[in-house]
Amino acid sequence: MAEAYTVLARRYRSRNFDELIGQEAIAQTLKNAVASGRLAHAFLFTGTRGVGKTSSARILAKAINCPQAKAGQPCGVCATCQAIARGEDIDVIEIDGASNNGVDQIRDLRANAGVTPSHSPFKIYIIDEVHMLSMPAFNALLKSLEEPPPHVKFIFATTDVHKLPATILSRCQRYDFKNISTADIAAHLAAICQQEKVQADGAALHRIALLANGSMRDALSLLDRVLSLGAGHVTEAMLEDLLGKPPLAAVSGLVAAIAAQDAASALNSADAMLNDGMGMEQALSELVEFFRNLMVVRVCGDQTPLLDVPSEWKTSFMKLAPGFDAPTLVHHIALCDQTLRSLRSSTLSRPLFDALIVRLAQCEQFSSIRELLAQTAGGATPAAAAPQKKNDSLNPPTAVAPRPENGRHPAAELQPTLASPAEPDPASHPLASAESTTAAGDLGPAFAAHLKKLSPSTLTMLNGRSKLELTDPTAGRVRLEIPGNLKAWARSEKVRAYFQEAARLAAGRTVAIEYVFTQTASPTGTPASAHPAPPGHPATGATPSRGVAPELLDRANELPAVKLILEKFDGAAVTSVEIVDNGSAA
Repeated sequence: MAEAYTVLARRYRSRNFDELIGQEAIAQTLKNAVASGRLAHAFLFTGTRGVGKTSSARILAKAINCPQAKAGQPCGVCATCQAIARGEDIDVIEIDGASNNGVDQIRDLRANAGVTPSHSPFKIYIIDEVHMLSMPAFNALLKSLEEPPPHVKFIFATTDVHKLPATILSRCQRYDFKNISTADIAAHLAAICQQEKVQADGAALHRIALLANGSMRDALSLLDRVLSLGAGHVTEAMLEDLLGKPPLAAVSGLVAAIAAQDAASALNSADAMLNDGMGMEQALSELVEFFRNLMVVRVCGDQTPLLDVPSEWKTSFMKLAPGFDAPTLVHHIALCDQTLRSLRSSTLSRPLFDALIVRLAQCEQFSSIRELLAQTAGGATPAAAAPQKKNDSLNPPTAVAPRPENGRHPAAELQPTLASPAEPDPASHPLASAESTTAAGDLGPAFAAHLKKLSPSTLTMLNGRSKLELTDPTAGRVRLEIPGNLKAWARSEKVRAYFQEAARLAAGRTVAIEYVFTQTASPTGTPASAHPAPPGHPATGATPSRGVAPELLDRANELPAVKLILEKFDGAAVTSVEIVDNGSAA
């Protein structure tokens, strides 16, 4: 009868602390504790699957009970070590918390714990997946942890430490096992292949290590699958036949099309990936990992240890990374993750997948007003703020008046209504009227026309209550009368730049503008029905409130969020200011 095959994960399980891969700090701490006799009564090993928790529990049990232990290491050859390795030692009891999670099983454990060990110094209980115990079972176990018999040691292992009650955690000596690095896993796989007398390409082993995602057991299980093909040489071609194309070859063409904003090519590349046998969820997972590597290159450079890929792959990442900025890559990762979760609960998986690819390729066309407001809330200036690339609805914002300089809390908040008014006709604007005409030449129509091209919102803000006069043709001086309630707005460097450029284009030369602020209030912010627009001036279409003090309009125009929106969306203007009582003391 043929001998039963033992899988690599069991055959190459660590037998002592020195053989633990990727957990050197924990191994050294446990060795020192055993050698010095400073052993806690309860140990808690936590970490993801396949990182060595159960193996470490068995090694620790052997080191504690081994009669020939030296420097905290078990000998591995005595009867006690051999029995523990096989799971046959009656003084080391391994319990599966998932199938023995009731209060009755824990009561039996407590009763048996009082019995002295048969031949070893300690009776050791190893409870795997301890988080699966029920709350009554935890309560029953708590008494033994509070006052354990002197001959009993507990070793708990769990992948979900957050599910353990705080009363249990506080009575255990905790050890957090980290994920094993890709390089350590690949090196261990190479050593195993050498012992198995199998040739293996370094790139193939590196890919297996990447797919293991920090778990040595997963890597050994995957290597077992590859070796079961019967070939004596592990190559990337074998992995491609078994697992599909590697991420670089399958995804780089798609990412290049996204970087070029070529939606058609991106869809064709994604379709080719699916036709080659890659599922949509796998394709999105690979795309997320690819974007993550590009983000690391953009933020940290290509020499960072965070870029855990074969050296020959780095060239592709370095070539594609300049096509993206870091915020865009963060956004792409979030979109892929959102779609990945939606695919699992939707019957329209292919339309969702294709829509995502098109959206990624056309991401530059999406802009969010909420991101603009978020940046102003964080202290960004309107000129320096830049919108994030999001596809978000354009909801009207609410701007809050800043605290007065005297430190008093405002009794009300300002809610300016923003609108994109109909663009005025330069020929009918008051600046183009006869009032603006001088003997030296009619600058009014040309000035209004150029101002409309530069900034329609600036022309609209004047709203028929301004006058342009050429005061000194020889020296090139003009006077611009502006309503006094627009003083703060008109003093803006950007607004004055519009005036200066429009006047220069109208006069055909550089001119000096003298600003005169009159007592006449601009009707901006008053209802069209109560305060109609001047003859020949098109209405804005807004229905604002009446009777608001001019200084409130100035305050609204000075709010950072309003400034940012007015500058970002050319043609927008504040058409009303609404007083909202917030209940604060004046």
